[in-house]
Amino acid sequence: MNPIEFKVAQIRAGVSKEDIASALNINITTVYRKINGESDFTLSELRKLKEMLRLTKEDVDRIFFSEELAETQAV
Repeated sequence: MNPIEFKVAQIRAGVSKEDIASALNINITTVYRKINGESDFTLSELRKLKEMLRLTKEDVDRIFFSEELAETQAV
């Protein structure tokens, strides 16, 4: 999870963290934990975020998976 890239996408879409919490039907604290990498977004949450933040597949990969992909490729 890349929190900086997430924030950029969030600002571009004009969506608040409260909006995200409401759309995902989760607590705002949970949103912060997920953004900070303390827990992961579920697949259904990622689908909603992709639509809500108007993300491309490449955006999703860069924001949510770039770190994990880099780690698996290094092995």
